[in-house]
Amino acid sequence: MVVRVTGMNVHSKPPTRPIEDTQGKRGDILGAGLHLFDEQGFHGTSMSEIAEAAGVGAGTIYRYFDGKEDLVDQLYAEARAAAHESIMEMGFDEDASVRDRLRTTWRAVIRNYMECPRLYRFILQYESSAYLRRAQRAQPEDLRSPFQEIYRDGVEEGLFPALPQSVYGSFFIGTVTHLVQEHLNDGPELDEELIDQSFEMLWAAYTKASVDPGTG
Repeated sequence: MVVRVTGMNVHSKPPTRPIEDTQGKRGDILGAGLHLFDEQGFHGTSMSEIAEAAGVGAGTIYRYFDGKEDLVDQLYAEARAAAHESIMEMGFDEDASVRDRLRTTWRAVIRNYMECPRLYRFILQYESSAYLRRAQRAQPEDLRSPFQEIYRDGVEEGLFPALPQSVYGSFFIGTVTHLVQEHLNDGPELDEELIDQSFEMLWAAYTKASVDPGTG
């Protein structure tokens, strides 16, 4: 099914590198893992089930991954790289204003989630688990989200109050998740107007707290 946003066919160019496009058996294993983790969760999925779903022998999977934790971590790295790449494909300009960069990121994440909901559910599942603590220690700089730079610049420019980055991130991804899941469950159509209106609400929420609390 082609999901259309007014003026833009979000399927016209895949917004992320599908995990299954990774070459060879490793790609098959990652794709099977992504599917099973989404269906059964991390703890409910065994390596033997992933091997069977990928169509490889139980021993073959260990040629590519040390164990399930390693597979999960590598899958997360692939997912984050795909998400980052898709934001760049949307025309992300590092020299643009904080508002314009945030808007580009907002539109890209919504587009990606609509295109690849399983991939984004995996990222959310990972980032709410104990796996994230290891990933944060080992995460390459080029996989860090553009959101981190937007947050830093917003605070430095006085646009955002100096709240923890996690507050802004949780508000951002929580709103995206709700909007897209409602859309996928036959809720409101995520057309261009609604995406822009929801961004204006996000921007107002981010910047409102920087206004003198004595006003109003």
